[in-house]
Amino acid sequence: MAQFRTRKAPLDGILLIDKPEGLTSHDVVARVRRGLRPGVSKVGHAGTLDPFATGLLVVLVGRATKLARFFVDLPKEYECTVRFGVRSDSGDLTGTLEETGKTTTLEAIEAVVPRFLGRITQRVPMTSAVKVDGERLYKKAHRGEVVETPVKEVEVESIEILEFDAASQALRCRIACSKGTYVRQLAIDLGEAVGAGAHLVQLARTGVGDLRLDDAQTLAEFEDALQRRAPGDERIPGLVLPATALQFMPGIELSAAQVADARNGARFPGGPQEPVRLTFRGELVAVYGPAEEGNALRLLVKL
Repeated sequence: MAQFRTRKAPLDGILLIDKPEGLTSHDVVARVRRGLRPGVSKVGHAGTLDPFATGLLVVLVGRATKLARFFVDLPKEYECTVRFGVRSDSGDLTGTLEETGKTTTLEAIEAVVPRFLGRITQRVPMTSAVKVDGERLYKKAHRGEVVETPVKEVEVESIEILEFDAASQALRCRIACSKGTYVRQLAIDLGEAVGAGAHLVQLARTGVGDLRLDDAQTLAEFEDALQRRAPGDERIPGLVLPATALQFMPGIELSAAQVADARNGARFPGGPQEPVRLTFRGELVAVYGPAEEGNALRLLVKL
């Protein structure tokens, strides 16, 4: 019979946190870890948000930290505000601003938006954590150093214009895109395309795959709920169990006899050509993926 580790309350899963402006993603993880000690020591996140940005941060707790890559790979959705007529050396309002003396119109913006849909190339901004010559670009930028940054290919599924205020030259829009897309660079490129220059003044991540910001709790709400727990109550407020969090994957329900094989990395015949969650009685056992050779599934991660 399959044996599972049991506790009075689940301590492995994901938290949907609405990150406030001014904190790094690491700051959020540190505060969650501090609140969960001593019961939980492993806490991580799946996709960095800059201090300037707000919105959905997927925080992984306990053994679920092994699942980070599956959330990092999911498409993202953002809502942002772009101001035209002002450039920034950082691409956002935290940098040095320069008035261009030029304005644009909604019609001009609508005319250039299709250029930035589908598979496009972006130059990695100097504010990025990407390494060039063994050092992260943002560290070079902090020293005032300018280097040629690499170009990468990303996919922008949609840019939905929500509102444009001609007086303030502020455009509010919703962007659906692949992982690794630089929304800050999109704002810069839109500004150059209309000939007015632009920078990002607000950025909020509203979705990671099917996970939505509307379902997230603020960091303050999470910490308050921890403080209000009764003595001995180990429940983690808002914790989403791994099997539920991975429902975007195809699933295979194991028999009791198959659980040990799955944990030990046994190959399974056939299956989809994408990661698959293997569960037993609703609990995640492992994530499998297509083997390089033959029609089989191999172990990617076990819990």
